[in-house]
Amino acid sequence: MKKLSENTNKKVRLIYGWVFTAFTIVVGVLFIWQVLDIYTGGIAAGNTSPFSRGLVEERLGIIAAPFWIWVAMIVAGFILWEVFPVKEKLSPVTDPRYVLKRLEKKLPAEAEGELKSSLNYVKSQNKTLKIIHWLLFAMVCVYLVYVITYVSIPSNFPNKDKTADMLNMAKYLLPVAAIVFVAAILYVVYYKYAAKNMLPHVKKLTAGVKANAVVKQNKFMQIVTHKYFKLGVRIAVACFGVAFVIAGCFNGSVGEVLNKAIRICTECIGLG
Repeated sequence: MKKLSENTNKKVRLIYGWVFTAFTIVVGVLFIWQVLDIYTGGIAAGNTSPFSRGLVEERLGIIAAPFWIWVAMIVAGFILWEVFPVKEKLSPVTDPRYVLKRLEKKLPAEAEGELKSSLNYVKSQNKTLKIIHWLLFAMVCVYLVYVITYVSIPSNFPNKDKTADMLNMAKYLLPVAAIVFVAAILYVVYYKYAAKNMLPHVKKLTAGVKANAVVKQNKFMQIVTHKYFKLGVRIAVACFGVAFVIAGCFNGSVGEVLNKAIRICTECIGLG
């Protein structure tokens, strides 16, 4: 059997990764939607405990097929990573976006001959990226206006139960937020793809400054990616966590958490 090349392995893993990510989002949205629908429907019908076993089993049965497909995709992912191995480890230092950002500062205003076509290509790609960037910014602004408009309308909060109102609001706001989030991810992916294609042209146009630009980027990334810097960040986060736990012990939060855990076990799960 012919061994596949490194680039082919990367492409297969990249495609599978994005397919799995998209499917994970779909399964998550389906699950959240079923939970919100059960809760809001039960509250609207005057049922204070809408999560009955039969109803939950019925609703989860609707999304059982995509859930088990998602589980199978996890298992397939482990197998895929063994069948299509990639030896090269990606590093932020070699990311084309970082290098491109440095080199673009040295781009000439004009060029001739073969360099002119490279310069035109880079300008065209930058214009496209700028348009997509502003479209994404406009989507975020429209979403914020949508959120503010929804919150400012009193009729959207008819229930005395604030939890029910918040969950009902989530049904309208979360799908739009998911669309904006996916659009942002696609922008990042396209930006990296465009940077990879632009980089050879930019290197030709800035051949004399290429080495200096990469060295400057390497110095910065060496500090950020150094093992002691990462260790220091982890220790700082751990110290903050321990400090908050100790503060919670002294202000009586342990008892409150214990009481809530007891109520959950006895009232919701039914262990009592």
